[in-house]
Amino acid sequence: MTNEVKIKMVEYFSDHWYKAEYLNNGVMEARYIPSVTSKLGIIDKPFLARWRGDINNREADMRLFESQQRGTRIHHAFNILINGGLVIYNPWQHPNYTKEEIGNLTREAPNHFVIQYQDEMLALIMLKKWLDTIKPEILFSERTVYSLENNDAGTLDLACVIKSGRYAVNGSRPLEIPEGKYICDLKTGKQVSDEADLQTAAYLKCAEEMNLGKFAGTIILHTGSKNKGGIEGFATRLRMREEIEEDYKNYRLAAKLWEWKHKDDAPRLFEFPSLLKMEVKSNGK
Repeated sequence: MTNEVKIKMVEYFSDHWYKAEYLNNGVMEARYIPSVTSKLGIIDKPFLARWRGDINNREADMRLFESQQRGTRIHHAFNILINGGLVIYNPWQHPNYTKEEIGNLTREAPNHFVIQYQDEMLALIMLKKWLDTIKPEILFSERTVYSLENNDAGTLDLACVIKSGRYAVNGSRPLEIPEGKYICDLKTGKQVSDEADLQTAAYLKCAEEMNLGKFAGTIILHTGSKNKGGIEGFATRLRMREEIEEDYKNYRLAAKLWEWKHKDDAPRLFEFPSLLKMEVKSNGK
């Protein structure tokens, strides 16, 4: 019998695994589970290869790194926002607040994040408009979900309950969303690939295996859309159960191929120290 699972991310640069520890019939066991996104990396992306060829690998690596860092900041700010925290816009070129004013704000709201770039603040404005329009009931956010049966794991952005309605959150035509629980994932790039639907389907299946609820569907929140209506620059991509079942079948095909190609892979275990300090001696002392 498997009891409560303790799970944490094991991260080394772009390499993402999850360490799961649990009692199995009285014996402590541990395993390393590759992330859902790692498995989806097996899917060929010819457009990415062409893009690299156009701008060279060094420039491509730098742009991807910057995009990932930007996405991480937006995700972190969004998580703070939906949990009642404060998002502060304070561009370094033209600050809205002094250090003292920031200090006063953060004393009143210890859960906070400071954004320095216009495009990142615009993404948060869009996301707040989505929250104000949908008015979801937040179930949990930034939650690691996993499947011991399928050896899958990942961190989902948001799970929520949405009331049935037609919402102006996806361009000029209102989007009809049936009532139910939804797994939501935030995408901050210019495009959303088809693999995103496979990713959210895998997260949904993991969450249900963990008995976190029965979910009606998945939603992708895209802050890089070209939509003009509804929330300008924002798209909401909805998938319901029939589509999700097909998405999950395709995910399992990709996962099986990744597992075959990477059957001997293991995470690199390296714990970065939080501080580095040396005793500096002068004059030979």
